Amino acid sequence: MISIQNIKLFLGVEKPKLEVSNLELITGLWALVGRNGAGKSTFLRALSGVNSNFEGAIQINSKYQNSISAQQMAKMISVVFSKTEIFGNHIGIDVLYLGRIPYQGVFSRVTNEDSSKVNEVIELLELQPIIHKQFSVLSDGERQLIMIGRALVQDTKIILLDEPTAFLDVVNRKKIVKLLAKVSAEKLIIFSTHNIDLIETFCDGMLLITNNELLSVDRKLEFKNQLETLFENEV
Repeated sequence: MISIQNIKLFLGVEKPKLEVSNLELITGLWALVGRNGAGKSTFLRALSGVNSNFEGAIQINSKYQNSISAQQMAKMISVVFSKTEIFGNHIGIDVLYLGRIPYQGVFSRVTNEDSSKVNEVIELLELQPIIHKQFSVLSDGERQLIMIGRALVQDTKIILLDEPTAFLDVVNRKKIVKLLAKVSAEKLIIFSTHNIDLIETFCDGMLLITNNELLSVDRKLEFKNQLETLFENEV
């Protein structure tokens, strides 16, 4: 679904570029791991089309990214960034329905298919207690669950998540990663994380940023050794 051809990502003034050699990702749950400032968020923004400050090429479903319209991209990729968006006085269920906008016509009429998808995700994430509360009064963890729900409602084959478990307690952290693993059988899900304890159990692969280079690790037996090398004795 995503094909990368020798890209170099600009990370900031006087910082070396992040290099990603040829890489193809089809399906499964992939953890994006690296130290703070290594370029995890920048890489996800490049994949999503938000950041075009790089050399090289990215293809999404065999189409060069720069040839895909914003509307087409919204049907291919859903994104949850680490900084929570502001939704005014919207309640939780309103935010979920925003995930259906790419499929609606000019008048944004809600269809039975839209409602069915939203209800399916509410059940899946057990969001019933919070969907009728104002988004602004929800806790950080509850907001994050709603945002993950919106990404699932968008019903794309590719989902990119920047620190989706950052504000969740241990129980919900495991629940979300386990859920992502379940739905990734037919999707490509990439999530950046510092919570490395669940990677070996639930992830199909790991994208490791080290020494200004992104490496792909798809053998679970190598996960622990690679993480120990990256974080030395911290894991």
